[in-house]
Amino acid sequence: MNESSPLPDDVERLRVIATYLRLELERVHRRLAQAEQREQAQEAARQAAARAASPPAWTVQVTLGADPRPVAIHHGQCTIGQPRVRPITRRAAIEALTAGVEACALCRPERELQID
Repeated sequence: MNESSPLPDDVERLRVIATYLRLELERVHRRLAQAEQREQAQEAARQAAARAASPPAWTVQVTLGADPRPVAIHHGQCTIGQPRVRPITRRAAIEALTAGVEACALCRPERELQID
């Protein structure tokens, strides 16, 4: 054995060490792939939760009853009218306001939608 290296000099023992190191490296690569997959799954779950948790841009407050009718249009973060609000698109909010549905007096969605 060479003094400067902890490795043996003979071929047979070097092959054993090389085999052991190759197997260990394969094990590390498998564990690394598992960890990367786990991280990707966690990141995807975080992104999905963030998308699900974000409020809609616009909501419509509806009446109670079997045939709910629109009462008022709100910004998505406005809490007036909860829990009787439903998410709607910007276009649907504009159409509802131009059709005579009231705009919330607190959040004033007609300002951002530029409806007079």
